[in-house]
Amino acid sequence: MSKNMLIMIMAAIVAVVAVGAIAVTMLGGDDDSNEESYSYAVNLEVSEGNGKYTEYSAEGSTVKEILDGILGDEIRWRSNGNVQSYKGIENTSDESWIVFRWQSLNGWVPAEDRDLRDGVTLVLEYAEKTVKNGKTEYAQPAFSVSNEAYFFIQIPNMSELEAIAKDPNSKPDDKSDGKKMTTQERYNTLVGWFEKAGYTVSDIQEGFWIKGTGTNVNEALVDALHTCLFPSAEVEVIEGGGVIEYKFDGEAIHSHLSRSDMFGWFAGFFGWADTQLKNGDWTYWSQFSYNPNAKTLDDTRQWTYNDKTLGKYDMNKYKYFALVLQTTSEKQADDGVEMVMPTPSDIPAELLEG
Repeated sequence: MSKNMLIMIMAAIVAVVAVGAIAVTMLGGDDDSNEESYSYAVNLEVSEGNGKYTEYSAEGSTVKEILDGILGDEIRWRSNGNVQSYKGIENTSDESWIVFRWQSLNGWVPAEDRDLRDGVTLVLEYAEKTVKNGKTEYAQPAFSVSNEAYFFIQIPNMSELEAIAKDPNSKPDDKSDGKKMTTQERYNTLVGWFEKAGYTVSDIQEGFWIKGTGTNVNEALVDALHTCLFPSAEVEVIEGGGVIEYKFDGEAIHSHLSRSDMFGWFAGFFGWADTQLKNGDWTYWSQFSYNPNAKTLDDTRQWTYNDKTLGKYDMNKYKYFALVLQTTSEKQADDGVEMVMPTPSDIPAELLEG
């Protein structure tokens, strides 16, 4: 992606964040104050030493209530809310009992009541302590957790995109995916991928859902592409130059930035990279997420234009995403974009059950 494109999109993001903050507040947002008494169903892993864990299905409205409900008198707490001992094993100057939760962006982080959700994984770990630069750090559990995510993919105006691709003044570009291709070549690659997956132009314009699992949203997206669209493809992952590229049978189907501040920023998807037109408009993959605190899965108003890159969404909260290839002007991007999309209630039953 060019520097000018990055500056423009980041400016749009700032504006979208401001608008989105108001919309989310009106729709319920991330305020969990009305859910204090809700009992969450979580996965609990308890370290028994030597890298072994005992797994439990647990429930509770707070971290303490969840652990007490499973471990009972075997666990003791300090007045500050930290674990003091488990099965008679006390904290020492070198090791302490820490309750972690899995976060798809940062891995294992200290568990807090405000971050509880159904399906969250908690771990009670007897963690080794180290002090670096005056800060105490605790060894994290040596395993990761995968979560499910659903993706709606749509190109609502294929005829417009085809006209863009056939522009006689189109020249080879050097887009964010690092591949010099004309818009016609990009269009052909895009359509070729969908044809391999068995989708017609009409199917693409209407859109479709796929589901995948991964330790973060990026991994889940690629797993969804592989599992739902190209199950027999051989997958290759290449990382370098700040980009992670995924190849199916030797052909790049997706690539995104890998650095932490822009983790998951699309460099290319189905062969299409951000493309600026002669009139200044941009054709790019827009990304949306469904409000995790929505009271229903059947409300189109709960879709929000993403104010973060895809890889920075915590899968404990966000489960439904939409990826829409569209063309907008800078002004439209600043004002936010309203899309006509289905809701998670429209996900096919076989996908939910599979």
